[in-house]
Amino acid sequence: MPSIHIFTKDLRPGMYIVQTGESWRDKPFLYAKPGRIGSKEEIAEILRQGFLEAFYDPDRSEQPKEGEPDLLASRQVDLPEPKIPLREELKAQEIAYTNCVDSMQHIMEEARGGHLDFKSAEPLMSDIVDSVYRNSDALTSLSKIKTHDEYTFAHCVNVSIFSVVFGRHLGFAGEELQRLGMSALFHDIGKMRVPPTILNAPRSLTSNEFAIMQKHAQIGAEMLAELPGIGDDILSGVAEHHERYNGQGYPHKKKGRQISPFGCIISVCDVYDALSSKRVYKEAIPPTKALSIMYGMRGEAWEPGLVELFIKILGIYPVGTPITLTSGLQGIVTHSNPQAPLYPQVLLCRDRNGRHIKPPASVDLAQQHEFQIIKALDKKTVSFDVLSILTEESVPHSS
Repeated sequence: MPSIHIFTKDLRPGMYIVQTGESWRDKPFLYAKPGRIGSKEEIAEILRQGFLEAFYDPDRSEQPKEGEPDLLASRQVDLPEPKIPLREELKAQEIAYTNCVDSMQHIMEEARGGHLDFKSAEPLMSDIVDSVYRNSDALTSLSKIKTHDEYTFAHCVNVSIFSVVFGRHLGFAGEELQRLGMSALFHDIGKMRVPPTILNAPRSLTSNEFAIMQKHAQIGAEMLAELPGIGDDILSGVAEHHERYNGQGYPHKKKGRQISPFGCIISVCDVYDALSSKRVYKEAIPPTKALSIMYGMRGEAWEPGLVELFIKILGIYPVGTPITLTSGLQGIVTHSNPQAPLYPQVLLCRDRNGRHIKPPASVDLAQQHEFQIIKALDKKTVSFDVLSILTEESVPHSS
């Protein structure tokens, strides 16, 4: 299992510290003396010396004792390669994704009228889980490529997709993964009890309006609790998706281990999709920028290592991201590289003069370092159709 980043303030006895090969010039405050942390006094000395971060190996670390942090990020498992190529799964899911958003709009609008049909969404979730098992990049990229006027409904579908992908990397499988996805799919159901004038306000909310909006998580859990057979883990995910590791979230200011695994996972995915989606009061920001903002929230909004793992899974440049290279070439990320996140596989679509490259050329940046990504492009200003290129039969990309 790969080593996990942690802040030194979150170290505990029993963690096995590893060296990462980082240069002191690049990481002057990284504690990298290999070996197992023996005591709280040792941790205090590390902090006294001014070290701010470290990497630990969960496989060589002792299990936490009762009452100590049990890091969700340490559950990471290695997954097999995609079962089918990205192109094929994108073509299969393009219409299915839109239909899923439309179905959730119908379910949630009926809930606004007093009829909540939770069971009717289970086939939708089964289809999402099946697609993630075939090729997880397809739905995650579609969620950012496709645009919808109704943010709330697309957001619920997107958060469920990212939660299933994230949960699978954390070792969730089978029925538990399905329940995680269902919790994420309905995480904002309580917004159907929020007045539309507040929900769709094209401006910052007043303090009173925000207080009303904050109630949606608890209201959603209460709505689902009225239905038969809804598990506590699903209810916790809905109720806790705005709680924060440092206790500064809502509705109950839970912190640390008080927040359930479903709540932690859905929280990360909720913030990512909210940042990278267009809202009535803001434009979407590129996924890469969203991940950068979330990285700045690490250890405060979420437990140490969790958002870092999420970024590792998606890649600094998620699949489907249009990018510009140092040479002036433009392309699309087709496959992330967890071992070298700055060097994914890309399709080159435009030359330095803006002319089409036919067919697009596949380049593995990890193997050809003369190409480097300068920036991710705003999809509003991109001069090519990302989805059409990714699904072209002649395009020579893999995964």
